[in-house]
Amino acid sequence: SERLGPRPTMRLPPTSVTAAKSPAGTIDERYLSFCVDLGMIAQPTRFWNPEGSGETVGKRPPFDFSRPRLRRLCGALSPAYLRVGGTEADRVYYALEQRGSQPPPPAPAGYGTVVTGGQLIAMGEFAREAGLEISLTLNAGWGSRAGSAPRPDGSAGAWRPDQAVELMRFAEEHSIPISVYELGNEPNAWPLFHSPPLFVTPESYTADLAALAAVRDVEAPAARLSGPGTAFWPAIGEVPTLLLPSLLRRRLPRLASSFLPRLAAASAAAEAGGAPSPCRADILSWHYYPALSDRSPLARAHPAAPPAAAL
Repeated sequence: SERLGPRPTMRLPPTSVTAAKSPAGTIDERYLSFCVDLGMIAQPTRFWNPEGSGETVGKRPPFDFSRPRLRRLCGALSPAYLRVGGTEADRVYYALEQRGSQPPPPAPAGYGTVVTGGQLIAMGEFAREAGLEISLTLNAGWGSRAGSAPRPDGSAGAWRPDQAVELMRFAEEHSIPISVYELGNEPNAWPLFHSPPLFVTPESYTADLAALAAVRDVEAPAARLSGPGTAFWPAIGEVPTLLLPSLLRRRLPRLASSFLPRLAAASAAAEAGGAPSPCRADILSWHYYPALSDRSPLARAHPAAPPAAAL
């Protein structure tokens, strides 16, 4: 649109696909799944503004898992995973003792929104009735690091598992079918979405993942771990590459580049050194953005580098 300026363009090499006579492999029947953003559940809710000017905060009621028609429609898509995550996952506080329909009290310092125990129970009932397994993104933001000293590599303090432990026990007690826990959402973009900027290197994220694995082994041994859920553009690369022109024009927070390759190297090195808990996720996740909405400020950035090699 004219408001956002000229749309960036990029010419990509032609791609051809040849179908083999026999399948090269099979995928899990739950591979094609879907998501509910935590911004639609946590209170105050955070929705995209349909007019395109940022977000609306607290103006819509939280997501209603009790709708019969929604349950029937989602049941037709099962078996599948229901991912509950998004940017808000790293701001949310789990008020597990809150069960009623009244709005929860404000989130504690370091957190931005609240998910109640009643909402989590409703989410679990919805998933069980629809035949879904839940993949839940755990808070790895500032609130989950309160009291931890900054690390030598410049990262924020170590992730603390206190709330994750309570959540896993709550899920077990109420039969909430969470089969995957993901540590944070898009850590390579944290400095851009959190205030003050939250910076964690891939190497420090590896240590945080090991801490989560140790908790999972005790509290939810059947669950798998997912991560790092980085943001990635197929022809541009990760967030630092995308924003390079802006970096040259003005000061932006420190960003970690090559997050996935560095994470893999750090995980392998830690395990080779005899780390007590697994330092790699059971499921490697990243967020593939083949296009951007005009509502996104990143749509204004022009490509700064040739197409990135596939990871």
